[in-house]
Amino acid sequence: MKKILIYMALAADIISGCRKIVRSSYSGVFKLEKQVISGGGRDTLMDLSKMKIYTDHYYIYGGIAPDTTVHIGLGTYALDSGNTIIEHNIFNNRALDSAQIFVVKLTPSAGGRTQFTPDFGSHNMVHYTLTEKYSRLPSLGTSALDGVWELDTLLRLNGKDTMRQRETRFKLFWQGHFMTIRRYPVKDISNNYKNGFSYGKFTLSGDELNGDESMASDAIPGNSSFNAKIVLTGKHKYKQVTTDPKSGVQTIEIYRRLGQGSY
Repeated sequence: MKKILIYMALAADIISGCRKIVRSSYSGVFKLEKQVISGGGRDTLMDLSKMKIYTDHYYIYGGIAPDTTVHIGLGTYALDSGNTIIEHNIFNNRALDSAQIFVVKLTPSAGGRTQFTPDFGSHNMVHYTLTEKYSRLPSLGTSALDGVWELDTLLRLNGKDTMRQRETRFKLFWQGHFMTIRRYPVKDISNNYKNGFSYGKFTLSGDELNGDESMASDAIPGNSSFNAKIVLTGKHKYKQVTTDPKSGVQTIEIYRRLGQGSY
């Protein structure tokens, strides 16, 4: 059985009492094949389309259920012991940006891995566990965008009119794959919010970013491909510009690399 654990030379000291946790790489792109929530003497097979990506330090996931419920999340992770990792929430649809920690036990296989979360949650005094089986997707290469980015500015330009929009958005590029997760107001002045995500493959050639979405919460038939102009400012900031070919409306998105502070 081929092991997917690749030890990194770099170790980070994360203080939890006096215990040292060593960072390790479980990076890869994974597609959910099966999800089971167990509790109260019952196993429930969930119907969920979901992707999850791990970089060397971060994880991100996006999924959608048949009832259109969207599941999104982003965080950091570190090796605890053996094939057990600790996931620290940065943002998800259940807890938003509150502190949340999950212990995840990994069982590698030739085509992917199984992830078991023994403390997934509790409700009405019933304790629940989560078991997920994933298949691994092949790496498609690296790019200057590889990593996690947080939206800083979002502008819509329609002729002479400029509208600034507000939403929480994170974007991850890794091994030729990308994922975007977002929480946004239903209307710009509304306090009602929706969650969304998209996943697909991308290529970066010079300043041209081309992508093709294969899974999205708001997928529109025949509208899965996109093209954007990219301007990289150093290693930790970039601007993305797209133009709607029908309306001519231009969208400007400015991102900063997560974990890099000010820029």
